Amino acid sequence: MDNLSRRNFIKIGTAGSALLAAAPAALSAASKEKTDVWVFEGANNRALMEACMKTIFENGGFGPNAKKVALKVNAAWDRTPEQAANTHPELVDVFLEKALESGVTVVIPELPCQRAEKTFVNSGLQAVADKYKVKMIDLKNEKDAFVDVEIPNGKTLKKERIPRDFLEADAIVNMPIAKHHGGGTLTICMKNWMGTAEGRKFWHAKGLHQCIADFSSFMKPTWAIVDATSCMTSQGPQGPSEDMIYPQQVILSKDQVAADSVAALLFHDSPYAVKYLEIARDMGIGETETVNMNIQRIKV
Repeated sequence: MDNLSRRNFIKIGTAGSALLAAAPAALSAASKEKTDVWVFEGANNRALMEACMKTIFENGGFGPNAKKVALKVNAAWDRTPEQAANTHPELVDVFLEKALESGVTVVIPELPCQRAEKTFVNSGLQAVADKYKVKMIDLKNEKDAFVDVEIPNGKTLKKERIPRDFLEADAIVNMPIAKHHGGGTLTICMKNWMGTAEGRKFWHAKGLHQCIADFSSFMKPTWAIVDATSCMTSQGPQGPSEDMIYPQQVILSKDQVAADSVAALLFHDSPYAVKYLEIARDMGIGETETVNMNIQRIKV
């Protein structure tokens, strides 16, 4: 669900569905367009993110008249940047610098798996947020921040409680680190939404991959930015991993499924090694086939 429909979900209701039904030709034409994915590759994290942000602003930025951006990083684990369990702070530093220069405000809500005073600090992300006077919100201690939402296209996950900041934002950016995950195969963008969901125990109990896809049918970012600079290939999601790879890539798309599918190929021969990506394909949530993507590989 895009930022307009997130904020006006209740108001639009069936009227929005009627408008979509009235324009099948336009939808058919749009479906034939290739999905843009940018892959930035280079040794310098800051340069990678500067190139990524330049591309974002060349392609619509955060949208017209955007004032508030909600940034979903991964700050769930008490690990250092070198251990690659959380989004790298150098990338977030550049994001915040360039985003704030554009005139928006940014908030970083996160529901960490371990204590925020450890995960936010030792990940290096709290220091970056403090540098720019951006609030990192520990959702474990902000229970009144959650609101109930319906998941209209969910097959297993029909409802969830998520932070109001995401619903009220003019733009959402999903910025995970790509890494191994014992239950989800990989954590990338779609899996990263679990750090927004109060009821994530249900996801594990009732079918993790289907619930990830269900939630991603509702929560769709303005931009998906995958940190694939250093990646754990085992012992995820928290590590430490003895088997690291160093792609030194940042992957960008407006389609989180496409970004995840490209990132998955760093780990596997097919994106369908990740069950939730296969489900996303079947549900029509986003693009999984690289032949249907316009992949622009940019050396930085």
